Amino acid sequence: MTAADPRSVERAVAHAALSVPGVAGLQPGLGRSLADAAHAAHAAHAAHAAHAAHAQHAPGAAAAPAPGAGVRARYARDSGVWHVEVRCVLTEGRRALDTARAVRARARAAVNRQAPGGCVVAVTITRIVGDVRGRARTG
Repeated sequence: MTAADPRSVERAVAHAALSVPGVAGLQPGLGRSLADAAHAAHAAHAAHAAHAAHAQHAPGAAAAPAPGAGVRARYARDSGVWHVEVRCVLTEGRRALDTARAVRARARAAVNRQAPGGCVVAVTITRIVGDVRGRARTG
């Protein structure tokens, strides 16, 4: 069986992970963060050079992470197994272990829809964020 494209697997897994209650977002790995920042800087420089006085560049617009930015997928041809890493940012108020298990289950299902066969999914919780809108200020 021919393996699916890693990017399509990453996008499917990212969509599945973001559908889990308690997942606030996905955290790209350092390599992808640096690549995205370099691409954004290059795009900003090119836009500035091309449009010199009339450029209307929205800061940060080019810096949006690519679809699946918090997901890395690799297909091992020798074993026929997908190896997937998901890096999640969670909202507070939910158990990290339960949320990670739910992300892993949905990620496995997403991989199996894209490329039936085996897969190994590792979920890393990179941080937990709170909802500051609902809190009263103190001090």
